[in-house]
Amino acid sequence: MRTLRSILMTAAVFGLIQTAVAQETYTPDWKSLKQHQPSPEWFADAKLGVYFHWGVYNVPANGNEWYGRWMYTPTRKGWGEGVYDYHTQTYGRDKHYHDFIPEWKAEKFDAKDWVDQFEQMGAKFIGTIAEHHDGFSLWESEVNPFNSKDMGPGIDVVKEIAREVKARDLKFMTTFHHGFHMYFYPKRENSALRPVSKYLWMDELEEIPQDDQYRVFYGRTTYEEECDIWLGKLDEVIDAWCPDYIWMDFAQGYITEEHRKQFLANYFNKAGELNKEVVVNTKGTFFPTDLAVVNLERATIEDIAPEVWVTDFQLGSSWGYNKDKRTAINPNKAIRILAEVVSKNGVMILAAAPMAEGIIPEEQVVAMNGIGAWLKLYGEAIYDTRPFVEFGQGPTELKRRPEDEWNAYGHIKAGLNNLNAQDVRYTRNGKTVYAIQLGWPGANQEIALKTFAGKAKDMEIKAVTVLGSKEIIEWKKTNEGLLVTSPSQKPAEADAALVYKIETQ
Repeated sequence: MRTLRSILMTAAVFGLIQTAVAQETYTPDWKSLKQHQPSPEWFADAKLGVYFHWGVYNVPANGNEWYGRWMYTPTRKGWGEGVYDYHTQTYGRDKHYHDFIPEWKAEKFDAKDWVDQFEQMGAKFIGTIAEHHDGFSLWESEVNPFNSKDMGPGIDVVKEIAREVKARDLKFMTTFHHGFHMYFYPKRENSALRPVSKYLWMDELEEIPQDDQYRVFYGRTTYEEECDIWLGKLDEVIDAWCPDYIWMDFAQGYITEEHRKQFLANYFNKAGELNKEVVVNTKGTFFPTDLAVVNLERATIEDIAPEVWVTDFQLGSSWGYNKDKRTAINPNKAIRILAEVVSKNGVMILAAAPMAEGIIPEEQVVAMNGIGAWLKLYGEAIYDTRPFVEFGQGPTELKRRPEDEWNAYGHIKAGLNNLNAQDVRYTRNGKTVYAIQLGWPGANQEIALKTFAGKAKDMEIKAVTVLGSKEIIEWKKTNEGLLVTSPSQKPAEADAALVYKIETQ
């Protein structure tokens, strides 16, 4: 049986050999790593991606994907409140989180069906969660014995999804949330080694199993061990599949800087060997923005960003499936948020929440079908576009709170839910400009596209049409802007958004 240290040492030596033959080599220092371009053209073109939260926490399917933490937290108030009592009443205090592993069968999982649905929704990059905070890996791992191939469903989920995605010439992503693992079941000695966040409530969680066989799973490791395991897990997935995009959740900054730099060097060098352009994001400041795309959770920004950024939203009621909250995002709302994000140089990710047995809940399927129906008709206004001279216009105010470094959920309360037909967002592809009106305004309704009297006032317009409509619409350029009139008949799917296609000289 190979030890963890030998595995990591072998991986490190193998990485050096790979680096020697790579087209472009990176060393684990910031000067070298910053040669990597954060956003390749494929990512800027893609605009929409999807992955899913799926794991041991889906068996109880209560609360959220933090079930393994909240079931041990008796005094928790607010987010996660009630899970401890639910677990006590439903399972009793003798049942531990690891006891759910053999109950996760995933007997109805069909990677092809899932990827079919994601592709039909219009996603241009598709992936899977690789590991959440709970320390359970969704690939066959030598570094971590607690994985979905050797335990539970007996499935290498990363492998199955990767094969399906790559067979369709789509881009493949994995998401890693394991930087927080050592604090998911907190130890006071670890909190002294790294600064802690608002998510580290310093209760001792005394009920957590202390058996040696569960030491790695429950994070009863030293800080140095945890950092080595963090890197070893990433290297396994990189060596096996080298995802086009490795999405990183918050708390990677709790890992040593040396480990973080080594991960990036290993990833970029493997991509260079395969002649791939890859993406990694930073949620906060754990990676420099010179080499990583900025990720904001459930957020937008106030104006067009000079660099491509990314945001992620829940497709269901929570990141992980909750059997007591069977809701999904309204597809009209999702389309409006997508237009808002794209108009400001952003990319949007949706996170599905399948059931433990391997079924995507019907309400999420309905939402995906609605999003896909609009994009099938009007995707030219989204895919392959770039921002216009202004992002748009309208009364809905979207202000960023200064205290939000990466988790900007307040933006939803501040206006994303309220985007409507008085709001317009612009995108551009070459000489074609798209004005996306965020809702159906009604028949024969005039609106002034004001930027054509401002920053785009010198732009000569050849023609204006409405996507999905055969009607010849009225339009004219005035001192107020470009005046356009909606068609008398509502185009298909226009309740979500109406698209004016503006051809310029």
